[in-house]
Amino acid sequence: MIFIRKLYLMTFARPMNKTLSLASPLRQTCKATIGILIAALCVSSAGGQDDWRSGMKTINPQVSDTFEIDDTLVKAAGIQKISGTHIDLYTDVRDEQTINELVTAFDQAVSQWCTYFGLSVESAELWKMRAFLIADRANPVQFQRAGLMPADLPNFKAGFQRRHNFWLYLQPGNYYTRHLLLHEGTHGFMLWFLGGHGPAWYSEGMAELLGVHRWNENRLQLNHRLRSREEAEYWGRVKRIRDERNTENELDLEDVLNIPPTGFNKVRYYAWAWAGCEFFQNHPKTKQLFSKLPELAKLDEARFNREFLDLLGNNLEGLKRDWLLFINEIDYGYSVPRGCLSKATPSSSRLGSPQTKFQISAERSWQITNQNVQQGERFRIKSSGEFVVGQSNPQTPWKCEANGITIQYHRGRPLGRLQVGVLDLNAKTAEQQVKGLLTPLDIGLSGVISAPTDGVLCFRINESPAFLDDNQGALEVVIEKLE
Repeated sequence: MIFIRKLYLMTFARPMNKTLSLASPLRQTCKATIGILIAALCVSSAGGQDDWRSGMKTINPQVSDTFEIDDTLVKAAGIQKISGTHIDLYTDVRDEQTINELVTAFDQAVSQWCTYFGLSVESAELWKMRAFLIADRANPVQFQRAGLMPADLPNFKAGFQRRHNFWLYLQPGNYYTRHLLLHEGTHGFMLWFLGGHGPAWYSEGMAELLGVHRWNENRLQLNHRLRSREEAEYWGRVKRIRDERNTENELDLEDVLNIPPTGFNKVRYYAWAWAGCEFFQNHPKTKQLFSKLPELAKLDEARFNREFLDLLGNNLEGLKRDWLLFINEIDYGYSVPRGCLSKATPSSSRLGSPQTKFQISAERSWQITNQNVQQGERFRIKSSGEFVVGQSNPQTPWKCEANGITIQYHRGRPLGRLQVGVLDLNAKTAEQQVKGLLTPLDIGLSGVISAPTDGVLCFRINESPAFLDDNQGALEVVIEKLE
């Protein structure tokens, strides 16, 4: 388009060769032809942009366009444009496989975002974003020359989304670059289809949650439960939580809800926001409530949090305890439903017997009995039964008794070994209440304990909640109070 305009000016706005007079039929024919080309291209260009804009406006008329892109300048600056159904990717990255995978992944993400937020796939048919992937953060000159970095663009560290555009720097490792693309894409999707992002913790937490993915044989799975660090190279959110737990940087559940927008100038808050959304999305008492939050995304931070806390109601205190258990043993593959506190199953005892019996599942972490204790009281605990604590393969289960097995260890103790802890529900804070579960007593097949605090006895087998999925069975625990 720009080339033809320049040709027109060169032909008619400058002194002509004397051999081609103003009245020359050839010149008039050229003039007419070029004029028709200009007019046709202008109509085609404007029509295409109008179609794209009108399609976007039918989704959310409140979100406006931002800036025009001159594809001629883009090409002259050495920037490639790769288009998919839902994304135009502009980049100076020269790895064709990488950039084609990014476009494919983004296109596949759209239907999964629709499903997650309860929208029809058809509603997003016309939705499209423009992404600007910059190979060198320290040298974005090509993008500046191409007019792809508006003057009012903030100084961002990794990625930044505004309306239907987002910018991102190439990250170490293919996974993390893809994660960042999906992170920013989630922001854009929420803006267009939910009408807002909600407060900072929800906006960034959701972008992290739906940025976590699996990419296998050119197929994308969003909101993936990562099983190992190798699945998500350079992502590092789990390590960040581990490094900050039990320090002044540890956040309780309400701290997460109040992370300020400026907090996300620091990477650490992305980890905590992700952990908060991961927890709420999967906890049995909040799973359904959390799924209602997209309806509140248009609200300001204060009202959003107030309505969410109202939804949580009386569950908040119990959630605070489960949150501390979650971050204390957070790991790749952590199962929030299996890791939260649950009730032990009472077993029948002989009438008049001083003993109390419970079934302790090998498939859950801490399980609460109804055995109240006072500090200093002594109890004899015996256990029996066989359960499965893992497997080398489906044909080779690891059978185990309460003493555990030494094929593997968890926190310095044999895998599957019976442990007991005291939950002090009368303590003032959640941290004080679960303290006895964070420092459990080792029992095995049998032992005598002296209650370290007032509270209620809880039991579990020694294993991380990240690896309880392949367990089976239960053991029986007998509690006898000693005089």
